[in-house]
Formats: sequence, structure tokens, C-alpha cells
Amino acid sequence: MPVIKYKKILEQIMKKPVFTPKDLHNEKIPENYSKKLLFTLVRSGRIKRIERGKYTCLEDPIAVAAHITEPCYLTLWTAMSIRGLTTQIPFAVEVATSRKRFKKKIVFQDTPIIFYTVNPKMMFGYENIIWGNEIRIPVAKPEKIVIDALCMNRIPEEEIMRIIKNSDRVLLRKYAELTSDEVMKKIKELIECSRRKR
Repeated sequence: MPVIKYKKILEQIMKKPVFTPKDLHNEKIPENYSKKLLFTLVRSGRIKRIERGKYTCLEDPIAVAAHITEPCYLTLWTAMSIRGLTTQIPFAVEVATSRKRFKKKIVFQDTPIIFYTVNPKMMFGYENIIWGNEIRIPVAKPEKIVIDALCMNRIPEEEIMRIIKNSDRVLLRKYAELTSDEVMKKIKELIECSRRKR
């Protein structure tokens, strides 16, 4: 059986948060076997199909979403929740990526994963953190969450104001300068507003 023959190679590949047939090809598993192996593993329940050509052994939608498309980072409500900046429970995992995707939304383990395509120049302001079972995930910093929220118009202003109150104002202005005059103007207004409310 091919699964037994390539057992050790498969065990190593399956440690990756997300893997593809290409990972099998790179380990010298013949192409005609790769699809058969993955189909067999999905059918047996050992792995899960995320979308066409992408598989995982993980159950956690956040850990999986962070590795489906590269480059990417988690943002908006998802990043706010991870960083303890909101008491709201996100209904979906929100991912920013500069790579165009055919599907803007997929569902994994009954959780929607939404992809926002951003300009490559917007791929900044995030960092890798350790999540769950020692998996690195890229998450927007609080200041970048504010920028994304304004650019994507996805978070109410009162929530944005809460983040701004505890943010690094210098970094927030720096990030705003990297976007547009409109965002820069709005950031200045919100910072001034948060000062008046103190």
C-alpha cells in the first residue's frame, strides 16, 4: 500500500499546518500516487480537505486560515479577539492577503474564513505569535487593525476608538502615512477625539 510505503514522509508533511500535493512531489512521491494518497487519507479521516489542493490535520480554523494563502495575516475582528481587544466573538476568521484568490470565502469546520485582497504595500504591521499547539500565526498589531478597519470599513467607530485609546500613537501615525491622505486625516481626527474624551 502506498500509504505504508511513504509513511515516514507523510508523517513529516502532515506536521505542516497546511500542505499540498506539491509537498508530496517535493519529497519524491510520484505524482500519480500523491492524489491517491491524499484521497485515501481524507477518506480515512486522518486529514481534512480545506479547499482544492490544500489539506490539514488541524481542527482549529484560526491556525488553518493563517496558512492557506501566503503572504497573509489575520486582521479585523479576528486579530482583535486574539489580542483581547474585544469581547465580541468573531463569526468568521478574517485574513488579509496581497494574493488574488478565486474564492473570497471558504468554510472550514463550520467556520467561515474570509479573505480580503489588499494592495501589496499594505502588507505590513503584523507579527508572528504562537497560537494553540505551538503554531506560528501572523496577526495584525493593534495599530494595523485600526488602519485595516478604516480602509475596509468593517468595524464600528466606537470599537476603533477603544483600540486607539491603548495604542502606540507614534506607530499609528507611521502606519497611516503608509496608506493614504484620507486615512491619515481620519487617524488624526480619531486621535484628537480620543484625547478630548479622556
